[in-house]
Amino acid sequence: MRVRARRLAALLLALSCALGLCACAGEQPETEKLSVRACICGPVASLDPTFCPDGLEQSLLFALFENLFRLSDDGEGHAVPVPGIAKDYRETVNFDGTVDYAFTLRSSARWTDGQRVKAQDFVYAWRRLVNPETDSPHHALLSMVKGYEEARESGDLAALAVRAESDTLLRVTLSEPCPYFIDEVCSAAETMPLRSDLVTNAPQDWASGEELVGNGPYEVVSRTPQELVLRRSGNYYESRLVGPDELRFALLTDAAEALRLYESGELDYLALLPEGSVPAGENTLSLPLRSTCCVLYNHMSELFSDAHLRRAFDLAIDRVSVASAAGAAAEPATAYVPYGVPEPDGGTDFRTSGGELCAVDEAGYAARCERAREELALAEEKEATPELLYVEADGTAPAALSVQSMWREVLGLTVTLTPLTRADFDARVDAGEYELAIDTLREACGDAEAYLERFGGTDGNNELHYASNVYDLLLGAARASERDTARTAFLHDAEALLFEDAALSPLHFGAALRLMDEGLHGVYHDARGNVFFMSAGRGGAAEP
Repeated sequence: MRVRARRLAALLLALSCALGLCACAGEQPETEKLSVRACICGPVASLDPTFCPDGLEQSLLFALFENLFRLSDDGEGHAVPVPGIAKDYRETVNFDGTVDYAFTLRSSARWTDGQRVKAQDFVYAWRRLVNPETDSPHHALLSMVKGYEEARESGDLAALAVRAESDTLLRVTLSEPCPYFIDEVCSAAETMPLRSDLVTNAPQDWASGEELVGNGPYEVVSRTPQELVLRRSGNYYESRLVGPDELRFALLTDAAEALRLYESGELDYLALLPEGSVPAGENTLSLPLRSTCCVLYNHMSELFSDAHLRRAFDLAIDRVSVASAAGAAAEPATAYVPYGVPEPDGGTDFRTSGGELCAVDEAGYAARCERAREELALAEEKEATPELLYVEADGTAPAALSVQSMWREVLGLTVTLTPLTRADFDARVDAGEYELAIDTLREACGDAEAYLERFGGTDGNNELHYASNVYDLLLGAARASERDTARTAFLHDAEALLFEDAALSPLHFGAALRLMDEGLHGVYHDARGNVFFMSAGRGGAAEP
């Protein structure tokens, strides 16, 4: 009897403890949701990947959509491509020189409305991107795909070698090997998948409202001209690995107001900064960008068809001073192709191995100025008064003012500055209706060939109207090279030729300053400046 009593007492004690624990548990507050508040861009009219701008608006797309490959944190804050919707792929080089890629898609990948992501969604999106009637500014991103030229010329989109062999098997054929196809094209915002039923059946722009359907880690909760609120998508195949529960993007154009919100604690991350008013500190990030601000010479103009005049203008530039005027994060340009562009072997930076092609040392500037005056004396027009175009809203005004002053002091020449809107600037430069221009040149693909081929004699983007048979031969040899070392050597030779001919004048490499709350970790960036919050957390450093 005593044994049973002891057992009963033990059971009552255990029950009492259990009830006590439940009560204690019930008193605990629910886990606080993690919300990140950021200002990275102004109002966004549309979130259509086919027409995405080159600015930080792409950061929003990377949160809402996912490509065959996604950009993940390498552990040091840099975005690197890893398998996304495609869990794996197979590459086959054919006898005719074409290359087949077979992508196996994740069967668990879903759109935010629950429907399955299919290979046909990529076929539709890529054909839409190339379609001349779509008129996307990014169509050339798929120029390496077999049938691209035919599709562009005839409008026959079936010519583009992108096929869905099943819901989970996507096959793409390239006309020739492309070293950056996987890492750059298959992870780009512009080539994200799209649902034809959503795009074609929408009563208005399908990507302008609150009902946007994506396939990425986040979905739209609310959307106004001033704010975009996203929440973690429960249909994302790796939703449990996504950090913040909510992303709140303030869409502002007033940089001073954005800075005030950050300083008052209402923002955790700020990319929209007033020029010259943000001091360096522990909360300030300096990000190198894969771009180069350059002076463009129109080789078809009466003045700058003269190589002596181009060299005079180039030698008179003090790149250290220009970079200083451009902002604390800018670095003087030592060549055209910026840092952050890897060579085909993946282990060497193209700029690092290529070295300096234009001088930046301050000690030698006086000697360069003397050479500039000698080149000017050899030029046919020694009292030129050219016009310099620049985009007022792109942050190139300080560089324009700086070089204008240098050309006046060193060469005794007066250059007229003409600020324009981006649309007017592009229209004049594309039409060749300019003499001098300043622009920040960047490429969607991180490959040196992509940067250099824009100045080829047959390239439609050759805003310099630079013509060199030797340059074209070097680019052709690079494209035809089967060995990475040979291809790289030809590309380095092509870049060096640009400087021998004084084809353009790089001023400074791209860079950006950002402010981030010290309690935030796990934020990472790509070489174009896009910011990713998917791995973000608060408190101490993230666990390795």
